[in-house]
Amino acid sequence: MKPYIGWCGSLLCVLLTLASCNEGKQAQNVIASAEEAKREGEFLKAADLYHQAEQLSPQDFEVHYQLALVSLELKDAHEAEEHLKKAVSLRPDSGPAHLNLGVVLVERGHRGEAREAFLQALQLDPRLTRAYYNLGVLELEDGRLDAAEGLLKQAVLTNPAHQASYVRLGNLYVRKGDFSQAIYALKPALALAPQDPKVFYNLGLAYEGLGRPGEAIDAFRKAIALNPSYASAYYNLGTVFLKTQDYQAALEPLRDATRLDPEFSDAYYNLAAAYARLGERENALQYLWRAARLQPGLAAEARKDDDFERLHADQEFLAVTQP
Repeated sequence: MKPYIGWCGSLLCVLLTLASCNEGKQAQNVIASAEEAKREGEFLKAADLYHQAEQLSPQDFEVHYQLALVSLELKDAHEAEEHLKKAVSLRPDSGPAHLNLGVVLVERGHRGEAREAFLQALQLDPRLTRAYYNLGVLELEDGRLDAAEGLLKQAVLTNPAHQASYVRLGNLYVRKGDFSQAIYALKPALALAPQDPKVFYNLGLAYEGLGRPGEAIDAFRKAIALNPSYASAYYNLGTVFLKTQDYQAALEPLRDATRLDPEFSDAYYNLAAAYARLGERENALQYLWRAARLQPGLAAEARKDDDFERLHADQEFLAVTQP
């Protein structure tokens, strides 16, 4: 027997449908307000509005995706991860959602999961430059230089204006010892972003590797001018002076490196070496002691280093560098 719905049942259906429509319209209004707040850079307000939209429409992919992006702006990687995982569960075919999930997972230290997310993003959309780039960075950081090179090259093939990929390729070639190729890779990076200190820093490393200290010094100085807090640039500038036997010139950039990074053991070591070459025993021993405390292996290196030859018979030097 067919059940009788009757007038009351039909009215209930209508009311439920109207309520659903009203909630949908209300959610869309809240989302519009959230988008406006996001455009204005009011990320806390945008997050609050997206959370309201989430209550009204908990299965809306776009709400969770935008909440994740806003959470990233607010440096809340945990919440960003939560909403991106919800987003990809609602729309598994979204390459950008998998890509951003990978970015968040890297930030949270889940490198294996991040790699899978980037690979999934590329399977869905092989044009996602940032997925190739982020995979390349993971491989580079893990020391798999050949794999990193292929991925970074693919990134610039999909987007020839992706400046960060050229910078990473330049650094990769420096690590490989292919300094000419590093300079070749860094030229488009410089053209795309002539005020990027990382480009000049890597150019400095490449010029130093090619035995062109004057150009290396100029490049490191440009990196420092663009980023006065660039400890590694100060360190390498000082190291070039040390290698070219301009020991007095080496002191200031090496001191700046230790000032900016008090845990920079190699900078303390090279500073000690410069003072030793200048015959300033007390300063040499003071900085060598700091270097050896931070990195004990440097003590053994100093015992074999010609820069400390004047001190090799010094009792205090022997005490500092004892096994």
